[in-house]
Order: sequence, then C-alpha cells, then structure tokens
Amino acid sequence: MLYPDQPVPVLVDRLRYLEGLGFDQVFLPDHAADLRGLGSHWFDSWSVLATAALATERIRIGTMVANQILRPPAQLAKQAIALDHLSGGRFELGIGAGLFAWDHHSVGQLPWPPKERAERFADYVAIVDGVLRGGVFSHRGARLWVQDVVTVPGSLQSPRLPITVGGQSPTLIRVAAGYAESWNTHGPPGASAAEVIAITAEQNRRLDRLATEAGRDPAAIRRSYTIFGPWDPRRGRHGYEEVFERFAGAGVSEFVLDWPGEAHQEEFERVAREVIPALRDN
Repeated sequence: MLYPDQPVPVLVDRLRYLEGLGFDQVFLPDHAADLRGLGSHWFDSWSVLATAALATERIRIGTMVANQILRPPAQLAKQAIALDHLSGGRFELGIGAGLFAWDHHSVGQLPWPPKERAERFADYVAIVDGVLRGGVFSHRGARLWVQDVVTVPGSLQSPRLPITVGGQSPTLIRVAAGYAESWNTHGPPGASAAEVIAITAEQNRRLDRLATEAGRDPAAIRRSYTIFGPWDPRRGRHGYEEVFERFAGAGVSEFVLDWPGEAHQEEFERVAREVIPALRDN
C-alpha cells in the first residue's frame, strides 16, 4: 500500500523500489485527503496510478479501494479501463463503500445512512462490472441507474479487469460473492488480535457459502488481508511470519503491507526478499 503523500519524483522512486523488491502488486487508497491527517500532503491517487503505469514494467497496480462516494460508477469503470490499457493489462480495481463524512463533503453531499450506503454499493459494483466488459450497458437498481453506456474499448484483460471488493459488512461480502475476483479485509477496527482472526475466518466461510449460492466457485475468489491494527508488525508484538501463518489458517492467501517508514525499512526488505518468495513458491 503506497500513499500519495510525497512529491511525485519520490513516489516514482518508491514505485520502482517496490517493483525491484519483487512485490506482486502496489495499491493506492482513494480519498479526498489523507485520512491520517486531513491537512497533509495528498495527491489524487488516480493521477499517481497513471504515473505508476508508465514508471513500472511488471508490478500490478490498482486501488485499495476506489471510493464510491467520489465518482459515478460508469466514470470509475472507464478510468480503470484507461489505466488497464496504459499499464499493458496490469490494473486491478479495488472498490469500497466509502465512509468518511469529509469525502462526502468534498463532493457537496451529506453522508448517506447505512442502508442507503449498502444499496448504493450493490448497484455501484453491478454497474462497474457491466461497463468494464465494454459494449452498451444499462442497469436500473434500487439506488443507481445508467442507460445505454457505450464503452469502446473494454478492458484489456479478458473478460474484464479484476475487481476486488474491500469491506466487511454483510452487503459487501454478498457483493464480493457475486462479482469479485478478490475480497479484502483489514479486520474490525478496535478488535483484539484473536478477534480479528476469528472474525476473518467466519467471514471467509460466509463468502464461500454466498459464492456457492451465486453459482460461483468459492476457490475463484482470492482472499486478501491488509495488515492493520493489532497485527501490524511495527507495533512489535507479532512478526510478519506469524501474521502470514495465522491468517493463512483463516483462509487468507494474499497480504497487503503498509509502507514501512524509515525505522522499519530493513525488516520490510528482509520480508520482501526472503520470506515472501518462499511462501509464494509453496
């Protein structure tokens, strides 16, 4: 996970550094400002992703996660298609329901109630999925609709570029079961380390059931954990090896590491060069 919180030349250096370390993917968040401090340096992530597409050659790029608050779904899908072509078919679109009031305020709207947020998200992903496939697409849902959206070309990847659904609510997990190639979680905020493991395992089982009900093979949906909260190795209680082992037991096969900061860079490089390649080979 790379934050767009540095001058562009520094971000380019970091992108190439991550590619050189052998990571499979690099993701950027999607907010109107830095959630860690609203007055901080912060570029538009989609513009940085365009730079990433041109500054790298192998590493896959994407959003973790695109924010339904900030742009209409058909427009988001067309942005993703452009980046898929710009990167030579290396783009992955993570989508989330959004949450923060200041994201709503940045586009001139009041925050949505939870029921509306969930209904919008179900329609939002359905529209994104349809537009990504190219051609002419219409959808009329509970909250959102589009009519005769013409998309030429569609995704460079076939039948469309991959979608990740990020989030933990029952609605988001159901949407992931119906549409996503990957589901991402960072665990419930405020939960203990043991609770995060247990809840993630149960959510994975629920995703399996819902995917089967939707006529999909549960094994076709990758499971991803963004290392966060009590499991963050930078807190000093759990090492990366323990995180990978414990969450693999809960059904997770992919991990998103945060940018390490100078104090933790040596450990970050060790894990990238020594630990992750051995796990990937298994």
